[in-house]
Amino acid sequence: MLRGAAALVAGTTILASTVACSDGAQDDEAAQPDPLAAHAARARRDAAAATAAIAQNPAAVDTLTVIADQRTAHADALDIEIARLTPPPTVSGTAAAATGTAEPVPAPALTELSTALSDAGRSAADDARALSGYRAGLLGSISAACTLASAAVAG
Repeated sequence: MLRGAAALVAGTTILASTVACSDGAQDDEAAQPDPLAAHAARARRDAAAATAAIAQNPAAVDTLTVIADQRTAHADALDIEIARLTPPPTVSGTAAAATGTAEPVPAPALTELSTALSDAGRSAADDARALSGYRAGLLGSISAACTLASAAVAG
């Protein structure tokens, strides 16, 4: 009887320490921002900038519309990937994310937009090298699209 109780106490202690260790690792991972989040925010800014640039560059409406659509699709794909690996909140009644309208973006010069897209492509390529699997491929694809879009805008 005592051996059974001792085994139960030992088993409970081991289980509790294992759970405590694994929870700490999950907390550490959750505390670090997802590396894709900055790319999603940048893609949304680029899409807004391309849309704003249409008014001052009507001859480039087709190119700028495609770029805005692509960068919006990039942001959406990144958000989906972030959500896929983010555990659902454990507390019920958490506040919903703010969905207010964003500040209007001033129309950038085409050279500024080209530079922003080039920088986004370079940043995505750099981060793709540090990741693996689907995430690396997603950033690699975004890098290629941004590089081509930059060249198209630079004309």
